[in-house]
Amino acid sequence: LDSKGAHALVCPCVASAGRPRSSMDRVMRSRAWRSVVLQRGSAQVQARSLVTATSIKPMKRFYKETSVEESGAVWRVLLDKRPVKTPKGSFLELPTLELAQAVAQEWGSQGENLRTREMTLTTVGCTAVDLVRPEKAACVNRMLPYLAMDTLCFEDDQELLAEMQAMEWGPVRQWFEERFQVELRVGRGIMGPRHPQATESAVEEQLQSRDEWELCALEICTNIAKSFIVSAALLEREDVHSKDAFRWALLEEHYQIERWGLVEGEHDVSHTEFMMWMDACRRFGQHGRTLLPE
Repeated sequence: LDSKGAHALVCPCVASAGRPRSSMDRVMRSRAWRSVVLQRGSAQVQARSLVTATSIKPMKRFYKETSVEESGAVWRVLLDKRPVKTPKGSFLELPTLELAQAVAQEWGSQGENLRTREMTLTTVGCTAVDLVRPEKAACVNRMLPYLAMDTLCFEDDQELLAEMQAMEWGPVRQWFEERFQVELRVGRGIMGPRHPQATESAVEEQLQSRDEWELCALEICTNIAKSFIVSAALLEREDVHSKDAFRWALLEEHYQIERWGLVEGEHDVSHTEFMMWMDACRRFGQHGRTLLPE
């Protein structure tokens, strides 16, 4: 497809895809504060908007059939037997047949107009090829500050919430330590966890061996969940699903909702979008790539 076709499809910014928000004081105090302290020296670490074009233009469906084809060690999606290209003009390539079929199904399920914001698998694939493949080391470096201030490495001052965190987050942290052979520390109140320097170095070394699709999915998931630990568990553990990532990443928010109630039109919508992105990211993990299209 030329630049007037599939190139108009935009990989939407993860932030606009619906970071779960809350007006509650506790959420503002902990999660917002952690965003502020994601700094190194005088340079603030900013989460890059995962987009490969500048704006979303309305698009009518311009094809009838979808299919896939093998191209060397990768798979491509075809629209009327022509390969889909990313917004930057590269071929959209996927690592497995099953994942390519799932992306093709995403295109095939579109109606008269393309619902680009709901095409999350295509979004991850395009971003992996256009933005992560050329700069894999930069992608790794963007994720490491999230580990330094990971949501799962904080314990709240409230005793009941702290007990919930220990019960839910403790086993996940233990898995992460065993998986990466590192030590994690836990911060309390406004004090950061201060992991050993060797922890970041070991994780960085292991991430350098990941391909562009997994790195991209990890970064998107980390951006949304504000937790590298949650993202790693979602992509690497077969027994972890999107609902688990949702519960772990937003445990504090769920605690406040149980006390004060759900804000309709805010929490419910953002939670739906959260799950949509978690589902897409999980498909790009090693065990998710061989799942048959739903």
